[in-house]
Amino acid sequence: MRKPHLGILIKPVSYDCNMACDYCYYRPVEALYPDRKRPRMSPEVFDAVCRQYRALEPRRINVGWQGGEPTLMGLDFFRRVIEIETSNARRGDCWGNSLQTNGVVLDDEWCEFLARHHFLVGLSVDGPGELNTMRRFPNGKPAFDITMRALELLRKHQVEHNLLVVISRTNVEQPDRIFQFLVDNDCHYAQFIPCTEPAGPVGGLSGHSITAEQYADFMLAMFDLWVENDDPTYYIRRLDNWIHQFFGLPPECCEYREDCSNLVTIEWNGDVYPCDFYVTEEYRMGNVRKSTLEQMLNGPEFRKFVRRAEALPPMCDGCEWLKVCHGGCYRHRAKLGIEQQETPYLCEAKKRIFGHVFETLERIKGGPADNELHRFLNHIGRRVAQERMAARAPAPARGGAPSGRRTSSARRAAAPPSGAGRNEPCPCGSGRKFKHCCASRAPSGRRG
Repeated sequence: MRKPHLGILIKPVSYDCNMACDYCYYRPVEALYPDRKRPRMSPEVFDAVCRQYRALEPRRINVGWQGGEPTLMGLDFFRRVIEIETSNARRGDCWGNSLQTNGVVLDDEWCEFLARHHFLVGLSVDGPGELNTMRRFPNGKPAFDITMRALELLRKHQVEHNLLVVISRTNVEQPDRIFQFLVDNDCHYAQFIPCTEPAGPVGGLSGHSITAEQYADFMLAMFDLWVENDDPTYYIRRLDNWIHQFFGLPPECCEYREDCSNLVTIEWNGDVYPCDFYVTEEYRMGNVRKSTLEQMLNGPEFRKFVRRAEALPPMCDGCEWLKVCHGGCYRHRAKLGIEQQETPYLCEAKKRIFGHVFETLERIKGGPADNELHRFLNHIGRRVAQERMAARAPAPARGGAPSGRRTSSARRAAAPPSGAGRNEPCPCGSGRKFKHCCASRAPSGRRG
């Protein structure tokens, strides 16, 4: 069995964390492991994960580390991680690691390690200090100053990083202040996650969660601020995915994909789940110490999850945005108690977003060539068109290229397009990172 697009998300300390954020969605996982107060993954479990993952022949070997707070494993564990990945690598492999952290334990030694081994680090912060109040320690002390110290350390050691902002009731009405926070702190890479956590009776939401209307208002304001700023060196993950889709390219974010079968979550002890929002007994697929990932991906629990997640609600039939939305994320339906026949939580919000965003991108792309975004969008359009034409071109005549080698355009055409993050291969197939290819900001000559 081959799973060329499979990614894995590892929870090496499960729910354990050195902070007590009000809106944490992962804390309930503690109930699955009541006898383990400090869950920690062993090197042996990770080695089993690596062997089984590599056997599935993924085209890009992506290992995500989340929690809880994964840095509680300690730096020695992650040094062992690199050794294990190296021992399981085959010729031509490139193992990529990403780490989501609150930054509390980061110091010079940690950041030197992360830079040396090319980790992509996501740092959690919800905007300026007065909007970051949900991120705090168990004693109630705010975490903002420590987070900003971590940001400076990441910069000092040139660790590639982005910011993860949770949109909650605390900051949802302040998109302008959050965008200005990114600009003031020269943070060019960010992603926004809506807080939509269930609570109380079926269909109820936690007091920290936002409404669908608030989500649409926030993201539309953020998009308009990005347009007004006219500097495409600022990447916002959802916005990048919308640009992908605007040009007919596959999205990178699983929320916008047609399938829901290319990411699994692995807990500290080797238990495997189909999604980190579905780490529940019902969806436990097995354990890497007793079964293989291949067996679990073919097992009934995973098939049940995929079947349910990919089933479209009836109102999706005939929707003009179906090819972009694909029914939305399953957690915004089932996790919130929304039945299959009912409208997904963010449905109307996404219609508003897609309508405004795509219309605006079309206007900028076809408008006067007097701004950076116009040049940026047309640069991407030309590159995508060139690669599509190259893909349709006939193979060179015999003798046209040396035996065993392809011309550059044929090599690009041979690579099937796939969704790409900024550090992943460009969907056009050039072999370069997306940020250095179709998303390159080079034509403007302007750097943020």
